[in-house]
Amino acid sequence: MKQFLWIIMVWTSMLAHAFNASKEQITTLGITMGYRKCVITNENSTEAPILVVYLHGRSSKGNDNEKQLLEPGTDSIARYLETHGINAIFLIPQCPTDKSWGGPMNTMLKAMIDRYASEGVADANRIYIFGGSMGGTGTWGMLSAYPNFFAAAMPVAANPSKTVVENVATTPAYTVMGTADAIMKVETAASFVEELKALDDDVRMDVEKGWTHETTCIQSYTTTRLEWVFSHRRGTPSAILRPTSVSQVVSSQFFSIDGKRLSNPIASKLIIRRDILANGTTKVTKTVAPTSY
Repeated sequence: MKQFLWIIMVWTSMLAHAFNASKEQITTLGITMGYRKCVITNENSTEAPILVVYLHGRSSKGNDNEKQLLEPGTDSIARYLETHGINAIFLIPQCPTDKSWGGPMNTMLKAMIDRYASEGVADANRIYIFGGSMGGTGTWGMLSAYPNFFAAAMPVAANPSKTVVENVATTPAYTVMGTADAIMKVETAASFVEELKALDDDVRMDVEKGWTHETTCIQSYTTTRLEWVFSHRRGTPSAILRPTSVSQVVSSQFFSIDGKRLSNPIASKLIIRRDILANGTTKVTKTVAPTSY
């Protein structure tokens, strides 16, 4: 009974924000994605609005453009922006049922963000991305696909293992994991965070004892953590403003034929090259290393 009442209270609270969140959609690469846009305005502030994106978990996929608003993280972030008087455009996209965040959906999200940032509607130096569960993994993926782009990010209850650590390390990130999470492994995230720290990334990780996967997705967005995220900004305009071909190579990794990672390929030696493309997909080729990269 208590759990039922809590759900009703959360739902009622969210309706206040959902009511002011207009229904929008965008189509690119033959895919149509719906999203909600919530404009939060402080009449006493003259600052350009920041741009905030929240990626939902797997259970909120669909085409109704409503289910993603049920995630408590959206309400926590919206309330923080309102109570702190921050002008913001808050975008909450819904991943189509037959898709997942990552791959071509990276290009879709980039196009959605570009719709607001490229026209100067929002501050291109203050673009933030959040997400939990599948959305948290998708957040890590966006940092990997578009390095040196977001001002800061907060992926929670997420798996970063399929990303390029050198790309992710260009963006400040705050991640939260629960020790009782049966879906995402704390050890995977912790190992990745250590790699980020080795590259001097501004990264933080909290491990909450006893938190399940669901608890982590619900309770991670505290005032202290959100303050840390929104305290960051880019010093130069975001790369999102520069048109990018979906087939453009964002970054490359090199390996020996037996699979060993190479930081400096030896010229004229046969290697395996792994390219990350702008649409988030990977292209692997066997080639001869040129004299320089």
